[in-house]
Amino acid sequence: MADKDYYSILGVDKKASDDEIKSAYRRLAKKYHPDLNKTEEAANKFKEINEAYQVLGDPKKRANYDQFGSADGNPFSGGAGSGGFGDFFGGGGFSDIFSDIFSAFGGRGDARVQEKGQDINIAINLTFEEACFGVEKSISLGKLEKCSSCNGTGAKNAREFSVCSECGGTGRVRFQQNTLFGTTIREGSCPKCNGTGKIIKEKCSECNGKGYQKVNKTIKVKFPAGIDNGQTLRMRGEGNAPTREGINGDLNIKVNVASHKILVRKGNDLYMDLYVPFTTTLLGGKVDIPTLKGTYALNIPELTASGTVMRIKNKGVKALNRDYYGDLLITIKSEVPKSLDKETREEIEKLAKKIGDNSYVKYNNFLKNMKN
Repeated sequence: MADKDYYSILGVDKKASDDEIKSAYRRLAKKYHPDLNKTEEAANKFKEINEAYQVLGDPKKRANYDQFGSADGNPFSGGAGSGGFGDFFGGGGFSDIFSDIFSAFGGRGDARVQEKGQDINIAINLTFEEACFGVEKSISLGKLEKCSSCNGTGAKNAREFSVCSECGGTGRVRFQQNTLFGTTIREGSCPKCNGTGKIIKEKCSECNGKGYQKVNKTIKVKFPAGIDNGQTLRMRGEGNAPTREGINGDLNIKVNVASHKILVRKGNDLYMDLYVPFTTTLLGGKVDIPTLKGTYALNIPELTASGTVMRIKNKGVKALNRDYYGDLLITIKSEVPKSLDKETREEIEKLAKKIGDNSYVKYNNFLKNMKN
């Protein structure tokens, strides 16, 4: 999907407003709708238009597409096309547009449009270790849930209601209207029952006839090993209940991971700078370094150049949902003492003369290049 120009598909400029994008989608969707065009080319075009609107019609996915060239800015956010039209558009946009297109031509859409409750978006802080190893946390939040007393009907004992005579219980009615295409039949929400399909005789005392309540709920969330800073974990159906019949929204949890004092994560690999005395890089030695599972005795060979990168396999972070671990990469950096006393300086000068400049290959190459 990343190689498609969705703006060109909808025929709009990259700076187009949301209303302009929505208007362009409506126009093209009507033009290439399968009810009016029976060709395979039109069907493919209709599919392409829907795909483009899935991305550009959503502010977050549009921002990801503009910046990264794809709708899914992170592996948990659920890119365009991954969950179907219903997942992408929630309870609004696409359902209403699609229904209008069908009904404008006397369409064959579903009699009742399923509403989706609003998503809940929160952020949570994890320690560096919690993100690397995975953790289960209990999260408390306020949300809308279907009233248990009336089973979401809004009626006392879930029985004190009758079927709406206007829509026959479907929640949808058809209206005749005049358009540029002539007289058309448009389908919309029933005004008598407000799209519920029910006429309440006696309201539920718990929710006052709404069918839903605001509750405080504690949810257990499992954060998988390897989840990274800035990623979002989606829990389907844990969002708000719809105000009418339908499905719950989702709970989207953005993860903020604290930094480690020494280790730096890049993907599944871990990096660190290890400063050691210059004598250790000369003579070699062992240094205990941190890993995710305790310390590791790193052997530094003698005559190790400052800037040398040493790799320890499989000491990095576990890949998400895979039996694979990254590596730990250590950059050796030689450190000189802050000061020298007279006696130590004299000893080092003797050592420098004994070693001689000819022992330094790169230094001698530099001197040769300077002369040339």
